[in-house]
Amino acid sequence: MIRVAAKLWAFIVRDFQQQVSYRLAFLLQIGGMFLSLGAFFFLTRMIDPEAKGLDGMNPFEWMLLGLAFQYYFSTALYAFSAKVRSEQMMGTLEAMLVSPTSTGLVIFSSAAWDFTYAGFRVLLYLGGAWLIFGISFHLENFPVLILGVVLTLLSSVGLGMLSASFILYFKRGDPINFFLSGMTTFFGTVFFPAEQLPAFLQGVSDYLPITWSLRVVRGALLLGKGFAELKNDLLALTVLTAVLLPAGLFLSRIAIRKAKQEGSLVQY
Repeated sequence: MIRVAAKLWAFIVRDFQQQVSYRLAFLLQIGGMFLSLGAFFFLTRMIDPEAKGLDGMNPFEWMLLGLAFQYYFSTALYAFSAKVRSEQMMGTLEAMLVSPTSTGLVIFSSAAWDFTYAGFRVLLYLGGAWLIFGISFHLENFPVLILGVVLTLLSSVGLGMLSASFILYFKRGDPINFFLSGMTTFFGTVFFPAEQLPAFLQGVSDYLPITWSLRVVRGALLLGKGFAELKNDLLALTVLTAVLLPAGLFLSRIAIRKAKQEGSLVQY
């Protein structure tokens, strides 16, 4: 366990040093976050607080959590495929995957910094909203919130590994991310409730992990709901995680095994 943690930490430190080496870009990203926060605050002032699907939540608070966790979900989708592509182009992917370190650990560790940074940005979003706009959050059911975040992470990791497997197997650009990002944006209750969609499309959102993630997060943080009230949402998220995570791990192993057999790990 100590050796695994040490390897994971080494990946995080490496990518952190690379990120902060571009100091101006790093600072501009942080500044841009607060500008976007203000933009969405004034945008949501045009939204009817009584709109169907908001369930009594403030439109800005409702959309704030949607945006924050959409960013986290997108990180999971793109981190693995982007890292695989980057390591392929630098010629370091083969060396990493034939090392004594397990394949799963290498793949996950390569994206560890992206998840760390995404979590930092989510906290900045929420902290900025609290400091600047006076939004209050319910923290009395913090364990439920953490459980929802962990399940969100694991289900997203499964989808991200599916995406990376596509690149390893077909050596082409990844259409999975583009499709899933579009589905999440439109059906994932990020920008508007599913109740605003035509009746025959509303059920699509039930098959997306982010829909259930946002129900748990919004319910816990904005409405103060506990485990008893959110158990069905947590169950649905758990089922999706139990399907997506093993599928992502299984297909990534198949893709890597095929690439090793063909000697094509460094091809892109």
